[in-house]
Amino acid sequence: MNILKNYLATETDELKKLILENPELPMVILANEDSTSGDYGWTFCSRISFYIEEILDCDFYDYNDTVLTDRDRFEELVGDRLWDEYHDKSEEEYEAAIKREIEKYEPYWKKVIAIYASN
Repeated sequence: MNILKNYLATETDELKKLILENPELPMVILANEDSTSGDYGWTFCSRISFYIEEILDCDFYDYNDTVLTDRDRFEELVGDRLWDEYHDKSEEEYEAAIKREIEKYEPYWKKVIAIYASN
């Protein structure tokens, strides 16, 4: 029988380093849809990656109700949401409205240690 020592902890050295270098940052775990079959409340995820990145920490979600981590995607969604109100106005008015809306959310972008888990 071949036993893999430290199998569950093989990828944690870099995570520990990130935590030690950034103790003030909260950690966020982001699991994709393949992480569990739905039959069990908890499952071990075999693929884990982690990064320092930003999340939008408020109740603004994309069309799939997922947390936003990409400012360009956020700008696209703001534009989509404002289109009905501004489609008959000038391009300058539309762009200014997008900029104003984006500025409202600036305080809600939080730097975190994001942990992604999947299978």
